[in-house]
Amino acid sequence: MLVFHGYESTIIFWAAIVLIVFFTSYFSYRSRASRHRLIETMVEKGQPVPPELLTNHGGDYGRIHSPVQSGIFLMCIGVALAVFFWALGSNGFGGDQNVPAWLPVVGIFPFMVGLARLLGWMSEWKRLSK
Repeated sequence: MLVFHGYESTIIFWAAIVLIVFFTSYFSYRSRASRHRLIETMVEKGQPVPPELLTNHGGDYGRIHSPVQSGIFLMCIGVALAVFFWALGSNGFGGDQNVPAWLPVVGIFPFMVGLARLLGWMSEWKRLSK
């Protein structure tokens, strides 16, 4: 049996990050490959290719383009991470008391990026409204 001497939460944290990055990259690759196959098929059949398929994202695909939306979204992710890691360490989930006390602070990173996006939008909006 493996003995980690109190590093279980750290290993779980980094494993979760690696899995999130892996799956995000994998599905992004699959989406691009599918779009490329579609474009190749349209060209082979002599059909015109719509310009939105040739852009970087190939359409909207549910992406958030507004700085306000993305800022609020990132702030909510930050709060959710902080609450989750706090509950993980405070026996909220019947959890482990070996969870480091600093772990909920991880939520500050996406929260502050979201806040920066909102503040950037506000300064741009004030500049344009004059």
